[in-house]
Amino acid sequence: MKRLGITLRTCNPQAYHEPRDGLARDWYRFFAELGCGNQWLLLPNLGEDTVAYARDQGVQGVIFSGGDDLGGDLLRDQSEQALLAHCVAERLPVLGVCRGLQLIHSFFGGRLADADRDVHVAQRHLITLLAADELPWLQGQAASRSVNSFHGKQLLDPLPAALRPWALDAAGTCEALVHASLKVAGIMWHPEREAALDEADRQLCQWLFE
Repeated sequence: MKRLGITLRTCNPQAYHEPRDGLARDWYRFFAELGCGNQWLLLPNLGEDTVAYARDQGVQGVIFSGGDDLGGDLLRDQSEQALLAHCVAERLPVLGVCRGLQLIHSFFGGRLADADRDVHVAQRHLITLLAADELPWLQGQAASRSVNSFHGKQLLDPLPAALRPWALDAAGTCEALVHASLKVAGIMWHPEREAALDEADRQLCQWLFE
């Protein structure tokens, strides 16, 4: 397994002003289930300096985590945009989760819109999987599955030319994509919030990071 970095969301204490970077503890279990051992690293929001930090720490792949909308935190936006540009330039594997998927979509020129919160915020729904015969992490999987949903934004069609969808919700909106030639993929659901790591998500991570 490659040495992975994971981006962090901004956490603001209620009683005083001291912005912090944080990560849900669910991710620690996720990395254990994935078999990463200690081959992963927290990536702080340092603006463009996050790239140098990741490079100096020997990061070989990046997970862009969820939490918060794009545009809500300038420093996080700058940090993740610079880091994604670095990953693309160096052909490092990338997984975007929820906000991370939206970041990938936007980076390649895609547009976002508000999602139906009654369907997508703290809910579960079905997705339909596409092109299972071509994508190794979908081979042998059912044609549809139930996923969690915690997002207030959705991807607008058409997707950027460099990206292709591989999962749709009931309304036909893209919920997962992959780059046409790079190991860059994104999912709108949160694999770390499930009681156990779904086999398709495990296979996706293995395809990306092993």
